[in-house]
Amino acid sequence: MPSIELVNVTKTFNDGKVLAVDNISLKIDDGDYVFLLGPTGCGKTTTLRMIAGLENPTKGKVLIGGKDVEGIPPEDRDMGFIFQHFEIFDHLTVWENVTFGLEMRGYNDDYIIEEAEKALNKVGLLDYVDEYPSIFGNPGLQKLGIARAIATGAKILIMDEPLGSLDPKVSKVFRHELRNLIKDLGLTAIHVTHNQEEALAIADKIIIMRSGQILQMGTPYELYENPNSIFVANFLGETNFLQGFVLKLLEDNKMNIWIRLGGPKIECINFNNKFNLDDNIVISFRYEDVYLFPLDYDFEGSPYDWTNMQNFRADLEASRFIGATKRFYLKLDNGDRFLSIKPGNFEESFTIGEEIIVGIHLNDIHVFKTPENLFNELSLT
Repeated sequence: MPSIELVNVTKTFNDGKVLAVDNISLKIDDGDYVFLLGPTGCGKTTTLRMIAGLENPTKGKVLIGGKDVEGIPPEDRDMGFIFQHFEIFDHLTVWENVTFGLEMRGYNDDYIIEEAEKALNKVGLLDYVDEYPSIFGNPGLQKLGIARAIATGAKILIMDEPLGSLDPKVSKVFRHELRNLIKDLGLTAIHVTHNQEEALAIADKIIIMRSGQILQMGTPYELYENPNSIFVANFLGETNFLQGFVLKLLEDNKMNIWIRLGGPKIECINFNNKFNLDDNIVISFRYEDVYLFPLDYDFEGSPYDWTNMQNFRADLEASRFIGATKRFYLKLDNGDRFLSIKPGNFEESFTIGEEIIVGIHLNDIHVFKTPENLFNELSLT
């Protein structure tokens, strides 16, 4: 299967007045299932269209299998296309939909029959060759689209919001089926979406974009556990942010920080010793990484090791039961608010207004220098 590489690619529109993609470079390896993720207008769909040959870069190169594909039209790039609205021919049968592209390419009948049967068998639709697409729900239509793509020899699957029109419950089930199908077929897949949960669930790698640039690339685990910016930490998952400053530098790449305006003092890791005394910082920690204890909890007598737990006090303002989870809304003495999320069966006897102990593991706290425009960094657009 071919690899895909973009080398210093820039794309502008309106005679250079609109910068859609800003000097990006990336490589997608053979057989990878990669997501382009980011807010509306970040450049992900334009990037996808340049890979597909539907747009030409203003600068830079697109390489497929190591070959510069400038001037090669989409139909000659060994790609199949799956879109949110399917682009299926309703007036043609399942068989006619799959064979249409092969017929347009002028293949002989024996080849068309062989490839169409093979493609339909791989997606589980061979028993429906005489049916019309109207019998299928959206997952079935997407399978038909994949069959049509691979029948023509596509080695790369280009997908733009392919699950966007599915009911949320159906989407959660079908996305795993889609991944398994793509992996079984050995395709290289590029999938554009706004849905962070979808990307985290099934991607091999995620590329996060904003304002035409790539902010971070990596596996879902790498990006979720080690975001390189406030924006990435906020964009993937649900994250608390608190402002403060460096109070004291410690040994072993650690430091004490003080949450602003009389908040608690806690210990954090000073990654690569990049923070200095009195630096203004922002810490982030995931909702699910916030532990809750009553004031009389016996840490020393507990069977668990709380050695690296950073503990401080907060008031419980509210709690909400949301089926599979419970949310706890907490407030510090300085007025800062944050959340903890626990399983729906989490047993607690806290009362609203009660002061409780909050615990966050040292390794679950990320520290960032306060940017010039924190509001912009925390924006999801």
